[in-house]
Amino acid sequence: MTLFIILMILALPAWSGAETVTLEEAMTRAVRDRPFAQAARQEAKAATAAVGEARSGFLPRAILSENFTWTDEPAGSLFISLNQEDLILAQDADSYNFPPSRKDFETRLTLRQTLFDTDVYYGWRQAGKRALAGTYDACRSSEEAAFAAFKAYLRVQHARAAIDWVNSSLREAKEILRLTNEKYEAGVGLKADVLRSRVFFSEAQRRQVTAENELYIARRYLALAIGNPAMEVEIAEPVAIDFLDRDLSSSPELRRSDLRALSFREEAASLAHRESRAAYLPKLGLSGSYALHDGEVPFGTEAASWTIGANLSWEIFDGFRRHHTSARTEALERAAEARRREAWEQAIVAVEEARRRADETQINLATVRESVKEAEESFRLRNQRFEAGLADLSDSLDAQTALDRARHERILAETKYFLALGNIHFEKGTFLETMLPFLSACEGE
Repeated sequence: MTLFIILMILALPAWSGAETVTLEEAMTRAVRDRPFAQAARQEAKAATAAVGEARSGFLPRAILSENFTWTDEPAGSLFISLNQEDLILAQDADSYNFPPSRKDFETRLTLRQTLFDTDVYYGWRQAGKRALAGTYDACRSSEEAAFAAFKAYLRVQHARAAIDWVNSSLREAKEILRLTNEKYEAGVGLKADVLRSRVFFSEAQRRQVTAENELYIARRYLALAIGNPAMEVEIAEPVAIDFLDRDLSSSPELRRSDLRALSFREEAASLAHRESRAAYLPKLGLSGSYALHDGEVPFGTEAASWTIGANLSWEIFDGFRRHHTSARTEALERAAEARRREAWEQAIVAVEEARRRADETQINLATVRESVKEAEESFRLRNQRFEAGLADLSDSLDAQTALDRARHERILAETKYFLALGNIHFEKGTFLETMLPFLSACEGE
């Protein structure tokens, strides 16, 4: 008893300062603040930025450079004088073989434009598919965060209901102990009954300590689920069945974001295979430059010239590199396709299991509720008989034990039913659109 009082006193400050959230608030904050959901959104942003990065290969590139050269090398000196447009013809070879040192500041603006490059084209398309996959992965991560908060919320709700059950059980055990004490003091009861009642009462106290501890842990897990693990979080109100029991008879079509992401990854793998086969084609581009030369100052304008050119490159033999690349990408494409099919097949079975579990828990909940009513009536009648001296203590304790067991089973059945209903939506990929429709939109194609 002393241990129980100490635990209650220690827990009071934490309870009094616990934040209270509704189910919608908990799930919204989970989507917003859970680190793994934030990471998935940032990865999706990175994948989207990669699309622009790949698309830049279609745009021209402009490069401004400034180079300084100082040399007395005959060829270098000659070309510098030509570029600076001040070449003076000499009558003897020594002027060219042993030229004086010359300086040159070259300012050059170069433009390059790709006209045909399969690597750029397929790289851009693959980046687009990976961006879509990243977006849908982020959506699934948000749904996972919301579902984890939903489960944590139910855990607190279950712990709260368990507290109510153990408190009720404790009151009834205390009443049995009072009756056995009164009978013993009146000379019509047995000392063994008093001792047995005390043991029964102590067991009820032990369950209360366990239930209080479970509530504390459940609150901490709810805080973790909403992205703030350094505190406790209490639920504002219990989940109502009619809040979840809707849209369950609709089409079994799967709308899971992770399956969409796998489909886009399969398309990206297919594009990679096509890119490997297109690598045998040539590459074509244009280039142009405008140059300034000056012997004294950077960016000087002593002489100017321009150049325009076109480039065609065609790798005829590469040591069978492209052949092996094509084999590798083809295998990866088939692997992506098989992985997508496997995920879809598992998801279909998971939805079917979730539906059947929901039906099972619904039937079980109805049965358990009837059991609780019967156990409560049985306990009431047996307690009256014991109080009137028409039954012994064993009957009353057995009835109390049966009632405790029935109440506990009801709490478990209710929690399992809520979880089973939510799990149907989660496995179908409709959890966010059902629970938080304002957060359910995913950017598509």
